[in-house]
Amino acid sequence: MRLASAIRPATDREVPLAVDVLRRAGFGTQVARLLEYPRRSPHGAILVAEGEGGGVSGVACVAAFASTGWIGALGVAPEARRRGLGAALTEAAVRWLRARGSQTVLLYATEAGRPVYERLGFVTEERAVAWRGVSGAAPPTDLLRLTESDRAGMGALDRLVTGERRDAVLDTIVPLSGVAVDGGADGLLGWAIASPWGAGTAIAAARPEVGVALMAAATAGPAAGTLIVPDGNGAAIDALHAWRFVRLNDALRMRLGPAVAWRPEMQFGLFNLFWG
Repeated sequence: MRLASAIRPATDREVPLAVDVLRRAGFGTQVARLLEYPRRSPHGAILVAEGEGGGVSGVACVAAFASTGWIGALGVAPEARRRGLGAALTEAAVRWLRARGSQTVLLYATEAGRPVYERLGFVTEERAVAWRGVSGAAPPTDLLRLTESDRAGMGALDRLVTGERRDAVLDTIVPLSGVAVDGGADGLLGWAIASPWGAGTAIAAARPEVGVALMAAATAGPAAGTLIVPDGNGAAIDALHAWRFVRLNDALRMRLGPAVAWRPEMQFGLFNLFWG
């Protein structure tokens, strides 16, 4: 209870301290970008555990999407480990999300974090892998630039693919910077959009050939690009192997609560390993 009571939303002064903890916990030098969404959105938060002398010893970020919610960027400073702080941060994050209507809590776990989440009742679903490279040949597809008029179609396809209502994230991306495939009366058959926060490109597609074409457009070069793909998407994995992409890292999707009707075979790219 003492640990839990000391976990609370970060103040502006504590955000740089939270970034430092996450960097030392192994999240890399770009983690500050990842924190911008939960920092600024009314549907997200950066939770911190108070350390000695007014410092920060642990961090967990949360993002609420109606009946679902995500925990991400959870890390504990090396000097504060093995004291149950990771579990306390997870429990505090779950409470924050439950208070905002999240029936199912989702996260992507490392192998080190997996035992902690399993003890708290999370169950495993599927692995997602980050890949990096430059795309090669792809199915010929007519790609259109996304415009504001595409937002409703984007949201509809996103709900079909993820089983979630992620409007809280999608509506913050202004202007839209991405491409889509128009199916006429069937609406958007696919879209690809980069975010201001993560290295990946989110790609949703109703057909495999459309998804692969959007993957190719997102990583056409000349510089290498990053794609994060569920292992359950065979068409995406086949394309990445054919293009000789390099596997960077991976994480395991886990959930606490009812299963979400998501479609990994239609998810050809994730924003990041925070909220998918």
